[in-house]
Amino acid sequence: MVRAVLPLMRRQGSGLIINTGSVLGFLPAPFMGLYASTKHALEGFSESLDHEVRGFGVRVILIQPTFTNTLLDINAVKPVQRIDSYSTLLKHASDAITAQVRSSRGPETVADEIRRAIEGPHKLRRPVGSKARLLSRLRRFMPVGPVDRSLRKTFGLQ
Repeated sequence: MVRAVLPLMRRQGSGLIINTGSVLGFLPAPFMGLYASTKHALEGFSESLDHEVRGFGVRVILIQPTFTNTLLDINAVKPVQRIDSYSTLLKHASDAITAQVRSSRGPETVADEIRRAIEGPHKLRRPVGSKARLLSRLRRFMPVGPVDRSLRKTFGLQ
């Protein structure tokens, strides 16, 4: 998509590319490695691309929601082969994820942040909501140990 729109954006000397990432782009989550790795990659891609296109009047924004009340937990692909050694941990993590998703705000919060990103001043990373902003700050400024313990507690791995 970026390759399709960039030639026009460069010609017109302006544009805005908005990528939807996730808090899982900067925080780990157990049993979500494939999903989190794509969000980590999108973080790096967005930051690199912003440097590359800025001179043409084009900017990149990365929207970073936390859990959002959608059908992600229900529609998540389940592994074909399960490893029994992980079954208890997987159950705890899955239950925690389902509870987080169901108690979260809906996708309109992400849409609202996209609108603010379009209308407001440029900011590369835009965590969605107070919880995502707090997690972003904690990840940047807290020591690894307390963040790790908190994540393990959140996902029922203690």
